[in-house]
Amino acid sequence: MRVAAVVCLTLILLFPVTVWAEDLTCQLSKQEIEVGLDPTRETVTVFGQAPKNVPVFIKVEGPDRPVLVTLYENDSFMKFNEAEVQGLPGFYQVLTSVPVDRIKKSHWQELGIDPAYRQLVSGAWVRMRQAINEAYRKNQQDYIDLALKIKDEKHLFSVRQGVVNRNGRNYWAEIPLVQGMPLGQIEVTAMALVNEQLIVSELQSLHLKPSSLLSLGSQELSLSPVMVISLFMVPIFLLTVAQILEIIEYRREEERRARLLREICQR
Repeated sequence: MRVAAVVCLTLILLFPVTVWAEDLTCQLSKQEIEVGLDPTRETVTVFGQAPKNVPVFIKVEGPDRPVLVTLYENDSFMKFNEAEVQGLPGFYQVLTSVPVDRIKKSHWQELGIDPAYRQLVSGAWVRMRQAINEAYRKNQQDYIDLALKIKDEKHLFSVRQGVVNRNGRNYWAEIPLVQGMPLGQIEVTAMALVNEQLIVSELQSLHLKPSSLLSLGSQELSLSPVMVISLFMVPIFLLTVAQILEIIEYRREEERRARLLREICQR
């Protein structure tokens, strides 16, 4: 009898979580984007379904990129106490459907909405440009904090509150691209809190790849690298041809003058 009661209680506790987890989906309007001269013109819509009346969070995280920082700015060519902060994503945003202060702080780190980005700091480490072990030991956290500040000021790290729209079980939000975003795979996941339990959707990937854009009024032509090189080579080619024609014409003029002089001398 006790065994049956334990089994029933376990099913009661696990069944809602399993059902809700299957109900959380995540999709992207684009799987791949060619980033041109102005990536801020591009936006990606993330959408899906989630349980009704629960907060939804969308985490957008890019590939790791080192951040070069220095604690002491000066005008010299060599920067002392310069370091690379490794292990931080090149892009990190969390979009929420509700203000952060409505979420218990005990969930902030697992949702990635901690304003101090503590969930990212744990994986960060510092590589000094100069062999100054004492400075490394003393200022390691300062370097990491400075790298986070730089990312935040450039809008590469942010928590965007209340931008996830809800309508019944549907949700959607816009992910705008920003200057300085790293190229490569951007990972997107949706999260929801159901009865204080965190459920996570399947991971979606957005691939950012480079492209060359030529703006002509309101039109943009996507150019391959070969075409870009060709466009730069055309003026050089035309200038070279013009110089060759000028040399040929000069030599012809010299020959005409020489022939005229010979005819005058023969007379």
